[in-house]
Amino acid sequence: MKVLILQSHISSYNIPVYKLLSRKVELTLAYTIANEADEDLSFKTLKLEYFNFYNFIIIKNNFRKLCNSFDVVIFMADLHYLSFWALLLFRTNTKLIPWTIGIRASYKRLYSLTAKKRVIDLLYGKLLNSFDSVIFYMKQPILFWRGIINEEKIFVAHNTVDVLENGPKQINYINSILFIGSLYKEKKIYELIESYVLAKKNINTKDFFTLNIVGKGEEYSNIELYIKEKKLTKSIFLLGPIYDEVEISKLFSKSILCISPNQAGLSVLKSMGYGVPFVTRKNAITGGERLNIINNFNGILYNSRAELVDIISNAFLNKQEYIEMGRNAKEYYMSNATPKHMVNGFIEAINFSGKTSKTFKLIKKYG
Repeated sequence: MKVLILQSHISSYNIPVYKLLSRKVELTLAYTIANEADEDLSFKTLKLEYFNFYNFIIIKNNFRKLCNSFDVVIFMADLHYLSFWALLLFRTNTKLIPWTIGIRASYKRLYSLTAKKRVIDLLYGKLLNSFDSVIFYMKQPILFWRGIINEEKIFVAHNTVDVLENGPKQINYINSILFIGSLYKEKKIYELIESYVLAKKNINTKDFFTLNIVGKGEEYSNIELYIKEKKLTKSIFLLGPIYDEVEISKLFSKSILCISPNQAGLSVLKSMGYGVPFVTRKNAITGGERLNIINNFNGILYNSRAELVDIISNAFLNKQEYIEMGRNAKEYYMSNATPKHMVNGFIEAINFSGKTSKTFKLIKKYG
């Protein structure tokens, strides 16, 4: 079976998922902006040429003919990509499947399952319902679209990242707290640093946790200067971007918590996969990944900086409690959010889309 996935980027964190899917289908990834992969791939890639029409993107070079040469086309459901949506008007036997977050969210617009539906939302839902099946990142948005999208055709490819195999946590080896991600003001990294400093002062011991900050971004230089000015260089380490998964695994193996005060993205799944509880605010910016956190079971959701100070302090005084929380996080990841779970969501959507076709060959899921 020939499957085409249309996106703006081929993101490096999705490569393990695409590799797994390519074992089941003849896969091609087409992109408009960037291919972040720096390795030999087990699937084909294709750069799409395009032009901008006001705020919309139009794909050039007989795009419709390309798509109709595939059995299934899965596309990023961004309304700015008019060419993707226009496939609905001109397709032949090709099955079309939009792949979407399910709820609009950004740094300026919080992810909300209870927000009042606007006219544009209703139109968007009706449009999604016109395709052969629909793929969501998470299961929670299904309730939001109830009565607008036929639930029978909605499938979940649980958005996630891959992790390396790692052993059980060794309590004597755990000596740090971790932040990992892009460094932007909106993430309230200074809240983390200030809370860490207060917790360290409260505990008042030489062997308190260190704080490792991994990532790059517009706040990097300011954070670096802040750490130097506050004379925190012996306890807070600004490590810059790290792309080597072995090194990332090592950092998680000695971390009791992974904390991002105001943003909960795919680092939630990365942290859970490595058996580390993720800590963030209850109303943190998210694309839905925050919903993986079951408060005080596999991670922590808090309301104020004072609470964060207490969480960091308590993690030092009661390490075993947080190691157990990390085990719960790992079990959640293994049971719900591995790359195989994500691939199986794609497979279910593909199989459903072709169930009325006599020539459609069903794909076996990963067991």
